[in-house]
Amino acid sequence: MEFWASVVFSVTILCLSVLLRHVFRGEFKTRTTKPPLPPAAPVLPVFSQLFIHRRSIFEIAPLLRRFHSLYGPIISLRLFPFSRPMIFISDSSAAHAALVHQGASFADRPRYDEPQFFLSAGQHDINSSHYGSLWRLLRRNLSSETLNPSKIRLFAPARRWALQILLEDLRSRSDGVISLKESIGSMTLFLLVFMCFGVKLSLAEVRRIESPVVFILGLFTSFNVFAILPTVTKVLFHKRWEAIVEARKRQAEVFLPLIRARKEQKESGGGGGHEHLEYCYVDSLLELRIPEEGGRKLTDDEMVCLCHEFIAAGMDTSTTALEWTMAELVKKQSLQTKLAKEIDFAFGSNKKGEIMEEDLQRIPYLKAVVMEGLRRHPPAHFLLPHSVTEDVLLNGYLIPKGAKVLFEVMELNQNPKQWKEPMEFKPERFLSGGEGERVDITGIREIKMMSFGAGRRMCPGYGLAMLLIEFFLANLVWKFEWKAVAGDEVDLSEKLEFTTVMKNPLRSQIFPRMHEE
Repeated sequence: MEFWASVVFSVTILCLSVLLRHVFRGEFKTRTTKPPLPPAAPVLPVFSQLFIHRRSIFEIAPLLRRFHSLYGPIISLRLFPFSRPMIFISDSSAAHAALVHQGASFADRPRYDEPQFFLSAGQHDINSSHYGSLWRLLRRNLSSETLNPSKIRLFAPARRWALQILLEDLRSRSDGVISLKESIGSMTLFLLVFMCFGVKLSLAEVRRIESPVVFILGLFTSFNVFAILPTVTKVLFHKRWEAIVEARKRQAEVFLPLIRARKEQKESGGGGGHEHLEYCYVDSLLELRIPEEGGRKLTDDEMVCLCHEFIAAGMDTSTTALEWTMAELVKKQSLQTKLAKEIDFAFGSNKKGEIMEEDLQRIPYLKAVVMEGLRRHPPAHFLLPHSVTEDVLLNGYLIPKGAKVLFEVMELNQNPKQWKEPMEFKPERFLSGGEGERVDITGIREIKMMSFGAGRRMCPGYGLAMLLIEFFLANLVWKFEWKAVAGDEVDLSEKLEFTTVMKNPLRSQIFPRMHEE
């Protein structure tokens, strides 16, 4: 029923748009000469993909690739004759010019579709908030109060605890067959919940947090049905809308008691010990005040939204990046062997215990493997949409005020002009003499890859993400040899969820290495 409602509604909107275009043709012509918009891609193929086949804008990469081959690295697309254009950028120099040199102009966010607007408390989280004082306040709070180097060091015991959870889980598998995504996902969730709320929770409590988070992330690709006339589409797709509202309600029922318990604990001077962190993300949210709104505190809805953002963004991206990288090491055993030998060389095969965070700098090949994993398999193939705050000239084209701009991460990361054999997984390219030796992952000097974005909207947690991926990957390879399960070869096919994940999750068989036995 939902499918046919979607088809009828989409065709009706398209017909009305074409009719209006003919009626008002010439209405908006101007006598002034302006720079041209980027070349326009045809509407119908994209409209069909989005609204008839009900795909997300992030699932039409093959179509965009064809358009770029015809029209160039910067193209524009309107879904309807009078809609604001969407600009797609696949060129590294244009991306650098936009995000770094003209960063303030490209730092806004568009008005989100109804589900995302609702789930972000009216775009009052870091990722979705408009470029301005609220965004600066929220981002600065996360960056300086939770993700600065001293605070990241403060969370080191929590990371070691999470590693022990992961290793115990792996050792408990009697047949040695591992679904890595499941194991890493659970470990990452335990860690991020601990960092967010400052208390160690039972498995059952963590699962109660996980359920609505995963459900909301799973709905991400279906949000496009609410992009047009949300008052109407919320009726047509009322079951989907009700599921979104119910998921946020369940999330609030789990999060708010934890937030209030943390507040009471801090006020009473309690806590401490192994079960509680001295500091957590919620502490900073409880102290936050919004000067432009009379110094008010964050609302309950905003607190829930920001905690969801902290957990969801960290869990999904880190888990996805680790799984993709490990899949390449299982598929290409020679690379895994090389990494294991380098760890042995750095620490000696008789070393006991875990690889510590301070040891990671002694393993340059580890960093190369992680960087190549992020280049070849970025968790997101597009950055979150940007919006320009004023008319901007980019590579000779006019990017009009209010335009939605999407940067194509996968195309940038695999540009054959920047990378030799870009589809191959070759960590050596990031070692001395390789084309990636001097790559700056922040994109300040130039953009050759941007798995965490670039410029003012770059992911504020990229430093923590890199640390987590390196720390856990080093210990996974140090402790175990990973091989494909017999008859179950590694499949690198992709599937779009909130991030781009493995269509067939990695299953591998582990064998303890000599120093683990």
